[in-house]
Amino acid sequence: MKPYIATIKKGTHIIDVEKTKRTLEFTYDLVKGFAKKGASFVFVGTRKRAKDVIKSCGLRTNSFYVSERWLGGTLTNSRTVLGRVKRMEYLERLSEKNFEGYTKKEGVLFAKELEKLHKNLSGIRNMRYKPNVMIVADPKSDEIAVKEARKRGVKVIGIIDTNNDPSMVDVAIPANDDSVKSVNLIINLLADAIAEAKGGEILYAYKKDEEIILPKELKKELKNRRFSNGFRKNNFRNSNFKKFSNKENLESGDKKEGTPKVKSKENKTIEGEK
Repeated sequence: MKPYIATIKKGTHIIDVEKTKRTLEFTYDLVKGFAKKGASFVFVGTRKRAKDVIKSCGLRTNSFYVSERWLGGTLTNSRTVLGRVKRMEYLERLSEKNFEGYTKKEGVLFAKELEKLHKNLSGIRNMRYKPNVMIVADPKSDEIAVKEARKRGVKVIGIIDTNNDPSMVDVAIPANDDSVKSVNLIINLLADAIAEAKGGEILYAYKKDEEIILPKELKKELKNRRFSNGFRKNNFRNSNFKKFSNKENLESGDKKEGTPKVKSKENKTIEGEK
């Protein structure tokens, strides 16, 4: 990651934003070109910060997506995954008939199993063939998915933070993968490239700031940041005020009249000697 780091401040690596911008522009055109040629995409992001944007981008671009858990062998052992998809479709048919012919306990167990299968397989239930491109929010967290993709010859585009290895992916976008705002922006821009190629809706690309509508979770994060920054400033002011007032009290301590009061072990207030 050394080529993408601008400087180091107090042990924190600062990413060069200009290089991020150039890489993102290149990747946008690359993804758009793939989409125009009819390439298929799979969005992957199982971390809490990336789940919502991965799912929404997969749905709006009509692409595959995995936002909950990457099942080992999804790309390298598709027969097993297809077996689970068939099981899910079978349980769906039973659910339509309210699990007729089974006991109430069996129906509850089937419903729980179906819910779990929906959670893990809804985004890839129609993936009968290998996708051409994988867009991953955090290659380090979803290392199994990245390794399977590289093994099967799937092109991998990923967000690479300062603690990641750029050689893990084919196209590395240097950015902070711990920020909801950063992940949301980059993943949505890549989804915009696919949408533009297919004539779909564009959310962020080539739009003015006032035209961009942020999701609720982003607004919440920005609000929390402003609150925390204000809280830190107030704490700093209060701590300085306390130090200053304590200093004044120490300087004027000799001038105060009266005898200090001390609490005894029996919780009685007695007068102490000067």
